[in-house]
Amino acid sequence: MTDTAGGGSRTATATLLHARDVHVAYADEVVLDDVGLALEPGHCLALAGANGSGKSTLLRVCVGRQQPDRGEVAFAGAPPREADPAFRREVGLLLDGAECFPDLTVAEHVRMVATAHGLGSDAGPAADRVLAGLGLEHRGDAFPEALSAGQRQMLLLASVLVRPARLIVVDEPEQRLDTAARRRLAAALRTAKEAGTAVLLASHDRATVEEVADRVLLLDRGRVAALGAPAEVTGAAEVSPWR
Repeated sequence: MTDTAGGGSRTATATLLHARDVHVAYADEVVLDDVGLALEPGHCLALAGANGSGKSTLLRVCVGRQQPDRGEVAFAGAPPREADPAFRREVGLLLDGAECFPDLTVAEHVRMVATAHGLGSDAGPAADRVLAGLGLEHRGDAFPEALSAGQRQMLLLASVLVRPARLIVVDEPEQRLDTAARRRLAAALRTAKEAGTAVLLASHDRATVEEVADRVLLLDRGRVAALGAPAEVTGAAEVSPWR
């Protein structure tokens, strides 16, 4: 079997995350209509589309947070189960509802995540590197309530990026970030890809998509409207959400 949604022709055995014929409906409203995707290690697949096109629902289905009405999803050959500790060790998530620990400083927060995921004596240096890369090194002693909205978003991103993961799934990570912070976000996601991590990204930001994604899956009212390299999708006036 061959699937091309993650970036070029590839065999199923090389695919880390795979979805086929995913259908989700609420009463008479179809949210996802037989959508599929495939994603390899070291690649980024970006989901694009207007609000309500099904991006966030597809992310939730891909991590087992929501079950489809029909269709199949597999991570590393098995159904995704967000509550499974083994799955959580391998998949870093930033979806709706993510929160900071209010009683920990920025540095303590990120070091704790790194330690909890087995980095041991490397937890501190790893946290320092991620915070520097995201422009938070000067806020290490601050508590979340003292951060701006963009800085809190970067803290949540740091907590995802500091830990080892085979797959990172992020929903509109560019929210509340200024242009400089979005560039740091893109650079951090590219670094994760270079380390072999797969990235599934939903985004409204054209620049982030073009800088990070290998392939773009454009959704329109729950259906796949286009699939291709970023330049093919973002530059096609008849299908691009940025036209």
